Amino acid sequence: MNENIKNMCKELKREFRSEYGMGNNLFIDAVDRKDRCDDDELFDETLLDEVRIYYKQQTISIERYYENNWEIEDEDYIKFEDFREIGKILSIVMKHISRIELD
Repeated sequence: MNENIKNMCKELKREFRSEYGMGNNLFIDAVDRKDRCDDDELFDETLLDEVRIYYKQQTISIERYYENNWEIEDEDYIKFEDFREIGKILSIVMKHISRIELD
């Protein structure tokens, strides 16, 4: 895993200690343009193509559309009571993605 992705996971773990630590409610998968996941040693965050956020049986995808344009899509309906937490997660994820020098 590359530095910015590591830092993103650390911050999410800190902010969502119980959920992230238990592994039941929050998971993050990052995929580069060569279809390598963040746990692959060849993963290259400069080629980041997609980040999938799994939170409480909901999936939110952040996909690179063109150059520095991104698309955020929910694959399930987001429950109203989860808006605040999902907003916080997206804020942390996007903060770390914006620090990556993308190719």
